[in-house]
Amino acid sequence: MQGNRGYKISFVSGELAGRSFAVPQEGFLIGKSRAAAIRPGGADIKIEHAALHVREPDSALILESFAESVFVDDKQLEPEAETVLTPGSQVRLGKNLIFTVAEDASPVPPPPAGPAGGDDEATEDETEEGGAPKESDADRTRYASPEELNDLRKFSRKQSSRQKITLAVGIVLLLLIIGGGILYSELRQENPLTWPGELTNQYNDGEFRIQLPPLGKFMIYYPKCKYTQFQSNSETDCEVLTLLGKNLEVPFHLKLEVNTLPDGFIISRKASFAAWRERAEKELGFTFLAPPEQRFYAMSSYGIPYYILNYKRIDSNLQWQGLACYLRYHDKEIIFIREVPIQHYWRAENVLNQYGCFVAAGDAAKSYWEIPEDMPEKVSLTELYRSLLEDMPHNVAIIDWPKNNRLFAILLSQAGWRKDAEMMENALGLLREFRERQIFWYTQACLAYQHYQQNENWEMMRTIRNDCLSKFPSPEEYWYTKVVRNIWTMDE
Repeated sequence: MQGNRGYKISFVSGELAGRSFAVPQEGFLIGKSRAAAIRPGGADIKIEHAALHVREPDSALILESFAESVFVDDKQLEPEAETVLTPGSQVRLGKNLIFTVAEDASPVPPPPAGPAGGDDEATEDETEEGGAPKESDADRTRYASPEELNDLRKFSRKQSSRQKITLAVGIVLLLLIIGGGILYSELRQENPLTWPGELTNQYNDGEFRIQLPPLGKFMIYYPKCKYTQFQSNSETDCEVLTLLGKNLEVPFHLKLEVNTLPDGFIISRKASFAAWRERAEKELGFTFLAPPEQRFYAMSSYGIPYYILNYKRIDSNLQWQGLACYLRYHDKEIIFIREVPIQHYWRAENVLNQYGCFVAAGDAAKSYWEIPEDMPEKVSLTELYRSLLEDMPHNVAIIDWPKNNRLFAILLSQAGWRKDAEMMENALGLLREFRERQIFWYTQACLAYQHYQQNENWEMMRTIRNDCLSKFPSPEEYWYTKVVRNIWTMDE
């Protein structure tokens, strides 16, 4: 097979069955690569599957394998290996793409630049102006020139080089991150930060008590060390600046503020919170980072709802980030903030969220009520108190709890607004008694639910759940939240 005689391949099975292609002197690639002259489909065909070329000077046809699924006359050709094909040789690529080799004495068009039988879009040469495909005979196919094949091979090599560079850069960055972590650890930079004493269990917490008559008992805790600065402006306001972490290198700022609202007994918690939030943004430099979330204090008792917000603020050219808590107790608003410099927030977030710096007593929760959103204009305190007093001897299970809660809220709010101290004291005593009976009933419901859950009595479980939701229909009540989340226990 010397001189000008060449070779052609003819596909006998697979998606290219019936197609024949000449093998040019420089050869061509078969695979899914853009540099391939023949690009068949199918998941079993690799990016670069095999290649053919005519060897000089003996004009032998050489097959190079780049994949595992290359077979010559039913014998597997290992990847990176090559073999000489002779006329009559049969080659299988993948599962069922088979071609045979034959001599070719007549000029036959070279293999196509695009995927023979593939679904790529038409090339620029195959379209008229305006994007319409050129008309062509059914038996004619456009083939790539040697120059186009060389350009495609160059493009493929560039893509491969870019991938190798990207991989090398990624490995370098990973090593830098690991090295930085080791260096950070060696420098004793603690992440996340701990509350002083948390590692040794030898706490030295300072305590600041707040007494809000008649039964409002609240406490704020703070780490007490030689670096702690404490300042109390009154019996209800205080400010603490201390340090966090085992190295005590992160400033931790706590501030408590209690304000008496002029119309506190007739302004709801939502309304007073909206007013404080607007004032904090306009006058105090707060920028709130997310919508407020409602949580509860004194959860083992009855629960006092409060709002918590994540914020940033600038104070004396120092930027802080932390959490602000807003709660109401009777005609008082209580604002508690805890914050660290913004550059340390990612380390101190766990302390800011998890540590119980502020505690509300159970007695305060039992004497808490929500100021009604829609207060009646004319109310008889005596009649309200008498109707509540008449309900008390009844079984607590048959009392209309939502109705009673609203009557208590109206009675106590109006008594506070009118400064009727005697009615306030009597109504609070009645409210605490009602709350004690509610707690007892709910404890029984929890025990019954757990019993039916163990026995897989789903019907009774649904009955208890629906009964509880009818007695706690408002998300302002902590027991409503527990029932919705399927938490059937008095302990958290």
